[in-house]
Amino acid sequence: MTLPILETKRLRARPFTSDDLADLVSLHSNPEVNRYLQPTNVAWDVAIVKKRLASFIETQELMGFSQWHLSTHEGEFVGRAGFSLYEKTAEVEMDYTLLEHFWNKRFGSEIAQALVEWFFENTYYSHLLAFAHPENHASKKVMKRAGFEFRETRLVDGLPCEFYQVLSPSCQKLAVPA
Repeated sequence: MTLPILETKRLRARPFTSDDLADLVSLHSNPEVNRYLQPTNVAWDVAIVKKRLASFIETQELMGFSQWHLSTHEGEFVGRAGFSLYEKTAEVEMDYTLLEHFWNKRFGSEIAQALVEWFFENTYYSHLLAFAHPENHASKKVMKRAGFEFRETRLVDGLPCEFYQVLSPSCQKLAVPA
């Protein structure tokens, strides 16, 4: 059993293992879940999910963080959440993707706030990114609740995305209000 990296009131996050393929396939087999993740809202096939899973595992080993398997304390799979490197700017991005039946129950806000706290307690980065499609109002609300502020709009894989960032607590002390 893999130990959790972080826990919240209702959720537990741990590194992915190769045994988690079925959970990840169930998450990304729903086009609604993928609607804002790519230019076309289609289900991911097993080959894509296998590639992503291998990447999550490798990134965890290399960087000490990655996308993590998210479950309830009772063990029910909820989705994935964590961090990845946004290669165009070499910044770290936070994201979360939940099974549809966990939407609108504040699980996104709960894990996003915990991820921000974990990130700044366990890394030395000055800030953290998150981005969302302009029409993904629920995700933008989650980011704002977690302390993110709007930074800019840019294209990511052909999709318009609104970029948000949150500064580390030490940088927040130095920031001058606009």
